[in-house]
Amino acid sequence: MSENALIRWLRERIQSRAVVGPGDDAAVLAVGGDAVVTADAFLEGVHFSPDDAPDRIGHKVIAASISDIAAMGCHPRHSFVTAGLDTRRGDTFVRELAEAMIAAAETYGAPIAGGDVTSWAAPLAVSVTVVGETRGLRPVLRSGAKPGDRLFVTGALGGSSLGRHLDAEPRVREGLHLNAEIGVSAMIDLSDGLSTDLHHLAEESGVGAVLREAAVPVSDDARRLAERDGVPAVRHALDDGEDFELLFTVPADRAARLADAWPFGVPVTEIGTVGGADVVLERADGSREPLPPHGYEHRWT
Repeated sequence: MSENALIRWLRERIQSRAVVGPGDDAAVLAVGGDAVVTADAFLEGVHFSPDDAPDRIGHKVIAASISDIAAMGCHPRHSFVTAGLDTRRGDTFVRELAEAMIAAAETYGAPIAGGDVTSWAAPLAVSVTVVGETRGLRPVLRSGAKPGDRLFVTGALGGSSLGRHLDAEPRVREGLHLNAEIGVSAMIDLSDGLSTDLHHLAEESGVGAVLREAAVPVSDDARRLAERDGVPAVRHALDDGEDFELLFTVPADRAARLADAWPFGVPVTEIGTVGGADVVLERADGSREPLPPHGYEHRWT
């Protein structure tokens, strides 16, 4: 399939809500309030395997990108996708990849409004940009946590490498609820791992935190992985990454209301407290030790 044929095929399937969508030199967008924009790159061999199904790859790249808008407590609105397609893959792979991206973008409220495709005889590379809108809300930043705030997380963590990372579900509704109804003070999505992303939040807020090891929600995948590799399941929950859950802080006087009126199927768990000078892990026996950021980090050396 040629580039022009692929673009024509994509335009027939994309239902953009842009004022001017795919087909021109640039899209024209209408957003309500301030725009919130994020961009992510996904590489074969890093973010997905050459053996992963194209529909799961397509779902992941969109869902993981929209997760950033969810972590701001804002509304996803438009997606843009740029793909370096591997010429050795063939038309069926490209179509299934594209169909999954289109479906995921529509499901989470940010239909594809444009992008670019190119080809090369090299591994698949995809870049996704998502535009969100505030609609009168104030975006939740990483920098708002205050001493005394309670630390919470959605879902269960760890073991995403067994395949769950390909089926990510961005917590858009949850993020909007936490922003509009609860008034959380800081939030981040868990892409690099709880231990690392907690450090990101703490550093941006200029605070420390106490994370209670016994309270960390451990996924069944983390337990299965622990049986294989001998690493404690809670370490997988702390360090594996690509959970795409929300880590957030709540003023103490709002914490009870959060737990009592949580309207979603995904669980929410209180796991610690903001305060102190460093990020520490509190063991079940009450002892404390530094919690290094052992999640995923890209390196160039």
